[in-house]
Amino acid sequence: HPVVEILDTVSLSPSLDRWVCSLSSNDDFSVKDARTNIDDMFLPSYNDSTRWVNGVPIKINIFAWRARRDCLPTRLNLIRRGVTLETASCPICLAWEEDASHVFFRCPLAQAVLRRICRWWEVIWQPWTSFSEWLAWFSDIRLASKVKSLLEGVFMVAWWAIWGFRNRSIFEISPPNRSVIFDDIVVFSGDLLKKEDDDLFEEERGWL
Repeated sequence: HPVVEILDTVSLSPSLDRWVCSLSSNDDFSVKDARTNIDDMFLPSYNDSTRWVNGVPIKINIFAWRARRDCLPTRLNLIRRGVTLETASCPICLAWEEDASHVFFRCPLAQAVLRRICRWWEVIWQPWTSFSEWLAWFSDIRLASKVKSLLEGVFMVAWWAIWGFRNRSIFEISPPNRSVIFDDIVVFSGDLLKKEDDDLFEEERGWL
């Protein structure tokens, strides 16, 4: 009988019965191991190295790092973690489910902002759909290393501004003014990155 055959493979020992957690190396349950296992199931892993831009505030560098790893509380991520929401739609365009790729690349607002940044820096814009596509494009750009680092900092500031606009769209009573997003990015980027290299800032781009 199949059941008997299965039981024959079981080896019993003369010890007390106990619960065993397969997530842990020592068979004991821990909240840390459970949390790690849940994150491994729901959060994507990335092989690209951490990117850090000098002159950009730590909080924006960390924000960009979390955004690239899809660790932000987008509506789709919240629903996947068991949070009950009325909708998973993007609060800005209301047309598609909100994940990180949509917020920062596919949403019409994000595309408009990133297109203007490319025009500002005189580089060719592409309709990226994810951070990996953007990184492949960015890696192929031929600019002096210092200038390229500054440009990456501007993109980080832009993603930060887009996320801030998204949050205000959800939590503020009056809808935020999208027409000033790009101007705010220019001013904020200029104030930060000009401190990094004033001569390069003026000669290469003449931003302000």
